[in-house]
Amino acid sequence: MEIKEWDDYFLDLAKTCASRSNCIRAQVGAVIVGEDRKIKATGYNGTPSKVESCYERGECYRIKNNIKSGTCYETCRSIHAEQNAIIQAGQDRCKDATMYIWGHNFICILCKRFIVQAGIKNCVLKKDENSPIVRVSVEDIRNELNA
Repeated sequence: MEIKEWDDYFLDLAKTCASRSNCIRAQVGAVIVGEDRKIKATGYNGTPSKVESCYERGECYRIKNNIKSGTCYETCRSIHAEQNAIIQAGQDRCKDATMYIWGHNFICILCKRFIVQAGIKNCVLKKDENSPIVRVSVEDIRNELNA
């Protein structure tokens, strides 16, 4: 019996992760592996928790509008596999936390997806010294993403 090379082994695991994708356009998987060859996290491309996927909607906005791959990421409902794996690696530290953001009074669409997936409960934003505090709950973000 031949033992698989480590690269092949982890690539096979990433392929298995990709099978969980709920993206109509592409199925991607990722595996984060430490120097000790222990798996730290896995991820696949798909929508944030409790956000309706293109598969569930029956259409992909990017396909419908002929958006070239690698462009206009903000039009995609999904999070990349790499991003998901990173989030999963640290999710236990983010659950029900509050994120404080200085320098903006809004959250971009890509960051909203990261925040929802990380399990953060609330965000507190302030653009500068003279700006009011803006509070955003993740439930509001989810509702916006589901609209």
